[in-house]
Amino acid sequence: MPEADASVLELAGQWYWGTHAFALRLTADGGVSLGPLSGQGRRSRFRANGDGSWTGLEGYYAGELLKAVRRPDGTVSHLDLGSFVFTRSPYDEEADVPGGVDPEGWRGIG
Repeated sequence: MPEADASVLELAGQWYWGTHAFALRLTADGGVSLGPLSGQGRRSRFRANGDGSWTGLEGYYAGELLKAVRRPDGTVSHLDLGSFVFTRSPYDEEADVPGGVDPEGWRGIG
């Protein structure tokens, strides 16, 4: 396996979609894979596009673009996978959420 690029290596590890934990892993072919840490759920492998983004190869994410969204200082804010936002902590308040967030915050239905 060739040595991983530092900008890709920093993306490896645990990510959250809402409260659901996922892992982004580097693959031997220079791509990445994304899947739930436990149980069933959507998972896919992604091929590198050469510009810091990846394209889904299979399943629900086939053909979808995965990219790291960076803050002005260069640090990673979140992963954008189509309309899905993955953050390093559950419901990260600093991340862009498609459709916005209720100003009263996250709460149960009832």
